[in-house]
Amino acid sequence: MAWIKRNLFFVLGSVLGLGLTGYCGWLLYAALSGNAAVSLEYKTTSDALKEMLNKSPFPNTTNIQAAKADQERVRRFLTDFKKSFSSFPAPPAKDEKGFKTYLEETLIRFRNEATNAGVLLPPDYPFAFSGLIGRLTYPSTSIGPWMQELEEIDAILAILYRAKINYLGSLQRVPVAADDTGSGDILSDTPVTNQWGVVTPYKIAFRGFSAEIAAVLEGFARSSNCFIVRAMAVGPDTSVQPMIEQPPPQQAAPGYVPRAQNFAPRPNAFGVPNNRGVPFRFRGPSPAAPAPVAAAAVAGPVVPQVVTILTENPLLVVMSIDVVKLKAAEH
Repeated sequence: MAWIKRNLFFVLGSVLGLGLTGYCGWLLYAALSGNAAVSLEYKTTSDALKEMLNKSPFPNTTNIQAAKADQERVRRFLTDFKKSFSSFPAPPAKDEKGFKTYLEETLIRFRNEATNAGVLLPPDYPFAFSGLIGRLTYPSTSIGPWMQELEEIDAILAILYRAKINYLGSLQRVPVAADDTGSGDILSDTPVTNQWGVVTPYKIAFRGFSAEIAAVLEGFARSSNCFIVRAMAVGPDTSVQPMIEQPPPQQAAPGYVPRAQNFAPRPNAFGVPNNRGVPFRFRGPSPAAPAPVAAAAVAGPVVPQVVTILTENPLLVVMSIDVVKLKAAEH
């Protein structure tokens, strides 16, 4: 301790020097670490640049413009692609009473459109809503999904009516409420929802010829809404054909028969009958009329006999359809 007291300034200077040396060593270590990090970043950037320069195609101005053109082409493709996923019309907001009236009016409109298109339907067909007809109350949480299904069924029926199918046998939908019931109306399936949209299955059965079936498929393919024909079964139709009431034939009006008229010749001034009432002058006997010559029989054209090679019979088609709707965030 005596030595330290005698050399106090030396000891303090030594301690201060050691502290400064340690601080400088820490600064050197930090600088070396930063330099190593910068060197690693430089090496990584240099390697990325060399890799980019060695890529094919080379990133020159021409290739960059081509890449931008490809991006624009992809953007246009996505725009056209989304046109096939056009949203259905938003159904009007209805309460319980308003939904009852709207449902009845919509079903009547569906039947009238079928009649105008010449499509036969079962008597008073409910279009998969038989369990809702005649009810007094409806759950308010189910009115919205039911209205959406009516819009989707309207689009499906428009395609079937435009194709002029002969007969719509059945249409089935998926349940969207706990009390969805109806014999032959409800499918044992559920809508599927994912991060992109909602898929709602339907099932229809109709009768038609091959031309009508092709028109139905073309209608689904060309629709602005997204319809996916998931399955289709086609076979001969063995059901009883519904009878179409024909109006009684109207009796044709009787043909006009002219009444026989008797024009008696009037005598002229000389007392000789003359139809014109002018003086009659004798001109001698009139030359005899030539005897009629029978016309030669002309053979008519030979009509070839029509031979039926192929007779097309109506077909029964059972089709499973998925209606795909994008979520609002994806439009």
